[in-house]
Amino acid sequence: MMMWGKIGRMKILAIESTCDETAAAVVESFGDGVRVLKSVVASSVEMHEKYGGIVPEVAAREQIKSIIPVITEAMSDEEVDAVAVSYGPGLMGSLLVGVETAKVLAWAWKKPLLKVNHMAAHVMANWILAESDTVSQWHTDTVPELPAVGLVVSGGHTDLILMESLTKWTWIGGTRDDAVGEAFDKAARILGLLYPGGPEIEKAASKVTEKEWKTNKNKFKLPRPLIHDPGLEMSFSGIKAAIARVVESKEYKDWISPFGDQRPYQVGNDKTNGVRFLDCARNDELKRNLVAREFSEAVIEVLVKKTMMAIEQYRLKSVVLAGGVAANNKLRETLKHEVERAGLSFHVPELKYCGDNAAMVGAVAILRREEAELDLKPEPSLATV
Repeated sequence: MMMWGKIGRMKILAIESTCDETAAAVVESFGDGVRVLKSVVASSVEMHEKYGGIVPEVAAREQIKSIIPVITEAMSDEEVDAVAVSYGPGLMGSLLVGVETAKVLAWAWKKPLLKVNHMAAHVMANWILAESDTVSQWHTDTVPELPAVGLVVSGGHTDLILMESLTKWTWIGGTRDDAVGEAFDKAARILGLLYPGGPEIEKAASKVTEKEWKTNKNKFKLPRPLIHDPGLEMSFSGIKAAIARVVESKEYKDWISPFGDQRPYQVGNDKTNGVRFLDCARNDELKRNLVAREFSEAVIEVLVKKTMMAIEQYRLKSVVLAGGVAANNKLRETLKHEVERAGLSFHVPELKYCGDNAAMVGAVAILRREEAELDLKPEPSLATV
């Protein structure tokens, strides 16, 4: 294994298949960041909806079907200098699809094979440059200034990473049990919402008006585990268990909202004059949405609190948010506000680079350039970055 130094502009084919997505991208170095020439993602999320979560065997079978078409579309007529692949952590069957394909291509094309840690790839998505002069609301045309702390939030990770340089990273805190994305999925299942849980919880929470929230926000209170603990550890399994207790409680089942559509109560063909009852469907939806919002508030409060504690403990210039849960607008807005109020710069990828994609894999390959041998093995439980 060797680390490449700066060798001028470089173009890479990157491959990502750690979970249920199959992705390929062609990226090139550009100044201090990375420019995406083409990015293609094939998702099997709709297939997993009916199971309420990812089935590893189903994901791997779909990736076998998708990997070559995705690479072909991403490559077009591009010539590349190297092949990069995410080799862990992830699902073993899914990892094998990407890693073995990358090894074959690197061997056939006589190109270097670059190995990429999936968690590092999420963080380095913040070094992907905006695609045009019109910078989005969230994505800037400048890369994060180091040292920085990275908050990685996804279905498999909730980690705080101290980034002293592009290659010197230290894990400083994170979850001791469920990852935050996993907690979102489990909470959504308890509330009868669809998979994936993150977007569904956010959608349900956003339906609660400020009037409804102000009146009822303390009705179904959830804990904020470890929020007052001086360390940077987090825990989300307790919040999930608390939601289950709330939904099974008599208070929740019997709760009648003062809001919502109302309709006349009808017995046979005779209406009971002057007596009106709450629309049951609206009542059930509102109390579910209130719990979804309380869950969202609790989780975000913990994430923001622990990130701000990291800022207090280390001398930093930037905070970077990364991972699939980084697509949550409430989290982005709240953390941005607190970080900038503390005088640091805040960075988060464009929405399309928050979830699993290959462009972020290419970003790591270009900026860290860690070469691998052709006997590279997938590492499903890889923890180091």
